[in-house]
Amino acid sequence: MLNLGVIGTNWISDSFCEAAIESKKYKVISVLSRTLENAVEFGKKYSLKYCGTSMEDFLKIEEMNVVYIATPNSIHYEQALSVIKAGKHVIVEKPAFSNPYEMKEIIKTATENNVCFFEAARHIHEENFKLVKEQIKKLGAIKGANLSYMKYSSRYDYVLEGKEPNIFSPKYSGGSIMDLGVYLVYASLEWFGIPKEYHYFAKLISTKVDGIGIIIFRYDSFDIIMQTGKIAQSFLSNEIYGCQKTLILDSMNDITSIEVYDIKKI
Repeated sequence: MLNLGVIGTNWISDSFCEAAIESKKYKVISVLSRTLENAVEFGKKYSLKYCGTSMEDFLKIEEMNVVYIATPNSIHYEQALSVIKAGKHVIVEKPAFSNPYEMKEIIKTATENNVCFFEAARHIHEENFKLVKEQIKKLGAIKGANLSYMKYSSRYDYVLEGKEPNIFSPKYSGGSIMDLGVYLVYASLEWFGIPKEYHYFAKLISTKVDGIGIIIFRYDSFDIIMQTGKIAQSFLSNEIYGCQKTLILDSMNDITSIEVYDIKKI
């Protein structure tokens, strides 16, 4: 069993801890937060040994094997680097880092320190996601796809009031594609491979991050069109087109329904 430490006390940290405990492969032993009040409040639920605000003290916990990081995006890199250099494995919430240079350095440092780095892109490891990949192989020649993940964020209300919450702040690598668009991008890369061209047509909001946008991946014989947004709500299904068959998925972050339509059978 691995002894788990957590950095960040938002809802996703709580969800991760519950899942980790349910797996029976982890024991949650510590939490690090920006405020002692949040750390103590979070720690009560799991009877944690250490609830604090000092990264230095946190990393000195010898029995802690692995650390899960769920802080604002732009902070991931420095925190992950510190964890790795302390000789502990690290799981970083998606998107793990703000740019490919940070990713490259983390992989290099993890290799040098003989520890594992893992990005918590949960959806690409789920069984239904893998099932979609198998169904795509049965479509024959791919003609294209329309994928969508657009959900109104209540924190956009703060933006409309003239404020800058983390998720909509360039300082913290916020924005639509960094939060929801990654689900679409990761799926497209896993299902269809690396595109020949890629384009992102974004609409910026007052905080200078993308509030909504269209991503296009161009392949030799087809395009993948992806719609993402955090300032409006979409209820579109997701479609992947073969010549005579179409896959329809109910969502991109948590696929629960996969339908196959064959024009020969309609």
